[in-house]
Amino acid sequence: MKKGKVLIGVLVAIVVLVIVFLTVNGTSKDKAFKIGATPVPHTEILNFVADDFKAKTGVDLKIIEFTDYVQPNLALEDGSIDANFFQHEPYLKTFSEKNNLEDLISISKIHVEPMGFYTKKDIKENDLIILPNDSTNEGRALLLLEQNNLITLKTDDKLIATIRDIDKNPLNLKFKEMDAAFLPRTYKEDESIAGAIINTNYAIEAGLNPLNDAIYIEDSNSPYANIIAIKENKKDDKLVNALIEVLTSEKTKKYILEKYNGAVVPVF
Repeated sequence: MKKGKVLIGVLVAIVVLVIVFLTVNGTSKDKAFKIGATPVPHTEILNFVADDFKAKTGVDLKIIEFTDYVQPNLALEDGSIDANFFQHEPYLKTFSEKNNLEDLISISKIHVEPMGFYTKKDIKENDLIILPNDSTNEGRALLLLEQNNLITLKTDDKLIATIRDIDKNPLNLKFKEMDAAFLPRTYKEDESIAGAIINTNYAIEAGLNPLNDAIYIEDSNSPYANIIAIKENKKDDKLVNALIEVLTSEKTKKYILEKYNGAVVPVF
């Protein structure tokens, strides 16, 4: 009887040890670094480096796609993802201040996607122009128009300008703000729209090439470099550092230059 109890006890102990072993090793095996990204070019670039990241860390790079500019930062804040790759620093700063997010930071600049102004014809008086409605991209769009002498802005802080800050508008252009993701389709389908200022990632998705199709485009000195954003407490994380290493390698730079033909410009 005692031998039976001892044997049962030993078997229970073995089972517990096996469960612990499988749990620990299973967690390690199944662990993934989750990064949120918009589809083009961010997801494409991340897919390109995924194998190198896995080879370097032994961990899968799991890419979570978003199609807007709001959810990726909220997901980063609530811990649903470990990092995101879709925005520039002015947007992160403005979004964080607006939503009281104090611990989201930029850890590395990767590339610039020059914003472009697309038109269906020569711009004339009273034409309707559509542009992004989020605070930093709207200011960025208006600054592009000002730099090309279509308008002037009355505010000194032009990075956060809105259409209400337009001072001079010689052609009396009409402006309509909308979600950045809807700009390409609206521009193509609405005959009343003469032009649109579109972020490059959405333009590429819609078959528009900034270099060939835009009449005005930001140059490579644009301050709006796209970044990897993380929570501040992860700035020394080994997986974060490994991700930055593969994203800023010469191999990745060559890929970006060849694939996007200047429409996406590495900044490292």
